[in-house]
Amino acid sequence: MTDTMNGGRTRATGAATSAALPDVVNFELEPARRFAEDAARQYRMCLDSRGDDGVPTHRPRASALLFGQVCGAEITIGGVEFVPNIRSSDETVVAEFEAEIVPRFGEAYRNPERGFWCDEREVLRAVMRQADNGLELLGSVHSHPDWHRIGPPHERRLRLSENPTQMDDYLFRRLRWPVNVIWYVSGGDAGATHRVAGWRPGPERCEQLDVRLPRAIADEFALAPPISR
Repeated sequence: MTDTMNGGRTRATGAATSAALPDVVNFELEPARRFAEDAARQYRMCLDSRGDDGVPTHRPRASALLFGQVCGAEITIGGVEFVPNIRSSDETVVAEFEAEIVPRFGEAYRNPERGFWCDEREVLRAVMRQADNGLELLGSVHSHPDWHRIGPPHERRLRLSENPTQMDDYLFRRLRWPVNVIWYVSGGDAGATHRVAGWRPGPERCEQLDVRLPRAIADEFALAPPISR
């Protein structure tokens, strides 16, 4: 389950401090669809992994880096990059979770399947690829499932949504990326609904961005209101 996103310590390459950037974030169709498809696939894999007790064994974790440009009064997201998750395989990352994350946010984060940490070498490669397209690293997007409803009973205490968890807030403020998007997928077998919100670090807590997705995405993935365009 991805209720966290850690992109390593690589900062957004451009310009500006978050406060100086527009708070309108427009997704182009291709990157929006690529991520929506991955989030939907991960959620379906989760539902399909349920055993006789109805509890899934697959934790849906969709995460990607966001690339784009600042265009006048808005930020345009023109590319996404999916990079490997080294949360459970890198000894340094595991040690940081044990030393910093678990004491701060609870025993649930001791589970190596909880959370996402991008391979910094792959982040650099993604930055170089997207730079050839004239795009810069602006932040990240990750999915939240309705794990509080479909997950194991002992893991249902934290209600997830398109809003940041305490862990998300901590990481967003630490990394200082200007665009941090949470893509919430819920609904189970009744039919998945997607809700999307964006965030940036503020003086005391994360501040909400105005995320606008193409209407085609709203129609295709049952995006909950409001539909931005």
